[in-house]
Amino acid sequence: MKKLLSLLFLLPLFLFAQKTIKHKVAAKESYSSIGRLYNVNGRVLANFNNLDYDKGLAIGQVLNIPPTDGATKVIAPKIESPKVTKEIATTKPLDITKPKGNTPIKHTVGKKETLYGLSKQYNVTIEDIKQWNNLSADGLTEGYELIVGYNNAKANIDDPKKIVVVNEEPIEKEVSKKPILVKPVVKDEVIEKPIVKEVQEIETGEAKDFKGGIFKSSYASTGTEEQGTAGVFKSTSGWSDGKYYCLHNAAQAGSIVKITNKANGKFVYAKVLDIMPDLKQNIGLKIRISNAAAEVLGVNSNFDCGVSY
Repeated sequence: MKKLLSLLFLLPLFLFAQKTIKHKVAAKESYSSIGRLYNVNGRVLANFNNLDYDKGLAIGQVLNIPPTDGATKVIAPKIESPKVTKEIATTKPLDITKPKGNTPIKHTVGKKETLYGLSKQYNVTIEDIKQWNNLSADGLTEGYELIVGYNNAKANIDDPKKIVVVNEEPIEKEVSKKPILVKPVVKDEVIEKPIVKEVQEIETGEAKDFKGGIFKSSYASTGTEEQGTAGVFKSTSGWSDGKYYCLHNAAQAGSIVKITNKANGKFVYAKVLDIMPDLKQNIGLKIRISNAAAEVLGVNSNFDCGVSY
């Protein structure tokens, strides 16, 4: 009888252990991306494993996947069937000069993906993607097939490490012998995102005082206030036009945020380009701002800031 009672007590634990799913973290995976595989919220996944969501994940780290449908039932990763590649219907003929003898590389737009993120992933410019697909706006629709390059032409996906935008070292003022100038394009008074390229030499200088930047007039506060550490990335925008940009994980892409240097009270208004990549350099950062904005704030490396939006 005692043995029977012991078996009845251990049976639920045994069943639960059998249904526990473990996931080994791969390169560039985050709580959010892993959570989408198992239909689990990223913060719920972190809490289930007694981990700090803001500290990110390490390659090779093993996570326990929490049940999402009942006490012991765990939903397995969703495996999507291959999609048939098809051209996007357009309302006007494409005016594209395709490289002869090259095959287009196509990408199916995922949830929350942006033109900025795809340009970094495939090492091409936003304007290239918009031209190849005859796009006139920045918004993307989930499930659409986009041309993101051509074999032996523009796209380069062999080494994604080469397209990292952030810079961990302090920014020094310098002017290269061959400066790279990339200006944002204006169409019907809609300002598109500037192209930020990773280069070892890029034109910098003393930023003009634009009284917080030209995006100040578009700032609309929702009452959200944050405190933390800000990082800096290199960009050609803002030095002569007052167009400051940033990467932020909470504010919506395209919205305007106010960044204040807590040490001296100086502030700028910057447009959000995208979220910060899941990289070691970004762990512990609240926001990354362009180096022109950092110049106005009187800094050239990480600093304590306040963020309002």
